[in-house]
Amino acid sequence: MHFRAYHSIDKVSKVKSPVLVIHGTEDEVIDFSHGIGIYERCPKAVEPLWVEGAGHNDVELHPQYFERLKKFLSTELSK
Repeated sequence: MHFRAYHSIDKVSKVKSPVLVIHGTEDEVIDFSHGIGIYERCPKAVEPLWVEGAGHNDVELHPQYFERLKKFLSTELSK
């Protein structure tokens, strides 16, 4: 059974600051398509990070997670 418990996808179009979407491709709690949907609807989204093979609770264990987050905080957030 699929239901939309996360209404952020409906509200993200109102966000006025830069947004970095990070999502694991194997997320077993929130489907990967939800991350793509948020990215596509966000007017100020920066390049997302799709973490291949990451699930819901281990995305930060992948090395590219902190590299991407650091780039966002140091250069893209201030735009």
